[in-house]
Amino acid sequence: MYNGLLHLHNVMRWVILLLLLIVLFQSFTRSASARQTSLWLLISAHITFLLGIYQWFAGNLGWKAIQNSGFSAIMKNPPSRFWAIEHPIGMLIAIVFITISRRKIKEGRFSSAAWIYLIALVVILLVVPWPFREGVGRPWFPGIK
Repeated sequence: MYNGLLHLHNVMRWVILLLLLIVLFQSFTRSASARQTSLWLLISAHITFLLGIYQWFAGNLGWKAIQNSGFSAIMKNPPSRFWAIEHPIGMLIAIVFITISRRKIKEGRFSSAAWIYLIALVVILLVVPWPFREGVGRPWFPGIK
């Protein structure tokens, strides 16, 4: 079950990135369809975050790593620090920005929403374990090396 949810979590990053790019374009162009797209983005981001929380507690790279090695040892090891601290906190920050932007879209404040979506995109791009990231890279798609 853990592996299946990990693969779903991996696939969902592409859904979130695609929806984020679409809603960014819609926000900058003040498109009325931004309300619907931003809702799907919000739902996708929150579901993906819930999957990530499960993995953080059930997997070996989050809570169990902190319990087994100690917090100071995790902070001294860059790959362990990435999985236990940087990735979850960075994604939490991005989801907070996505949630704030969704509210602004609902209020009709497209310009400010677009800039906050842009910040969320940058945060996500920084804390995703891209395949080229040394020590923490994951495949582009599940099952592909």
